[in-house]
Amino acid sequence: MIIAHGEGRDRGAECDSAERSDPRTAIEPQAAALVNSPLDFLLAEHLRQRQAAKILLLIADGLINRRTIAAVIRFIEDDLAQHILDEEACFFPILRGRCEKDDNIEALLNVLADEHREDEQQSGEVLRVLRVLAGGGDANARECALLREFADRLRRHIALENGVLLPLARSRLDPVSLDVIAQSMTARRTGRRN
Repeated sequence: MIIAHGEGRDRGAECDSAERSDPRTAIEPQAAALVNSPLDFLLAEHLRQRQAAKILLLIADGLINRRTIAAVIRFIEDDLAQHILDEEACFFPILRGRCEKDDNIEALLNVLADEHREDEQQSGEVLRVLRVLAGGGDANARECALLREFADRLRRHIALENGVLLPLARSRLDPVSLDVIAQSMTARRTGRRN
């Protein structure tokens, strides 16, 4: 049972329990054990982002309760922001250095970085809408469209990374490069600078 906007979001434990059992409303826990295999870790993070995008669409349709909305807020603020750092601070630069000219990596990384900037810019408004909903308020049609647009753009971005970037990375990155990326990701998660 999934709950609609307004009064349904306030029904408490019975709705939370029902929603937890619905796989459409779950974001998998971060697969921290995979961080030593950074490409697999990124792929797992992309799955989590797809799950968050699906939940955003359900939120836009008025079908999710406050607890799940709060979880999506935390995901966008923490995990998505950290994922962008993982890619831009270490993964993209190392991959850029390992690719060959005919890989056209620069054009691809520019597209992905531009999409990251758009996500960062739009995430503030998305978070504002989600906080209103988590507080028991309602979203207007424009705000629901914003949530859908953010979710759709996230899904397209993930498809490009999974379909083009990660296969290229698997063919170009050597074990030393992968270890450097893993160390950087680990350092970010343990609070050390790298």
